[in-house]
Amino acid sequence: MKQIIRKWYKKLGFPTEWDDEFENLLEKEKLSPCTFEEYDDKESLARNLPMFLYFCENVEKQYKELGISEKVLLDTLSDILIWAKMFKSIYGTLGLEETKWISRHLGLRLFRLGRLQFCMAEGELEIHIPEGESMTPELCRDSIERSKTFFAKYFPEFVYSKYTCHSWLLDDTILNFVGKDSNIAKFMRMFDIKSREESYSALKYVFRHDARPENLEGFEPKSRMAKEIKEYVTSGGKLYEVLGEIPKNKEI
Repeated sequence: MKQIIRKWYKKLGFPTEWDDEFENLLEKEKLSPCTFEEYDDKESLARNLPMFLYFCENVEKQYKELGISEKVLLDTLSDILIWAKMFKSIYGTLGLEETKWISRHLGLRLFRLGRLQFCMAEGELEIHIPEGESMTPELCRDSIERSKTFFAKYFPEFVYSKYTCHSWLLDDTILNFVGKDSNIAKFMRMFDIKSREESYSALKYVFRHDARPENLEGFEPKSRMAKEIKEYVTSGGKLYEVLGEIPKNKEI
């Protein structure tokens, strides 16, 4: 079992400076084979990391059975590393907290296709934006076009009529900090805006996942945008999470 865990630790490109701590974690935590549906993720946040790496083995098997490429597999599962790094930045140790989110990846509901992630939901494909390279319009459009081919080929029974995105990146308040010609602005314009609600989820991604309006003074901004958002929020400004839609057959 530990060999499988080590295999995925390496395949997903975990930092070598974590190696000793990771080996200590494997020795300390009680690890036993099970499926991710059976697993109790509340017992130990530290144990969640090796166990979710272990679960990758069965995901790989399912991808192979469907004929989905290893690149899509590794791109999709790279979210485990992203969230492990977030955990490390907050707590200073190894572990994994976002298990409910990553269960979508393990359950073959969510796939990363290029720049964007797509999650199958009732009658729609949810778009999610993972941490990574710039969100150029070309990369985003390419991802959406790839998704049409991908789901038609590998999940022909899945029927959807629209793409949806529920994100701080669709909040036009953000344009005050990034400009109307930025990649974020261009991404925003791809969507028909349906609703908005007050939310400070932007702080999680601009600063760190534990950032809130009430503790924002303790976070050092690392960009001009972060500096301006911090000044805006600490002065009482509001941010929003917005729901946007793109009809499946719309030219974008």
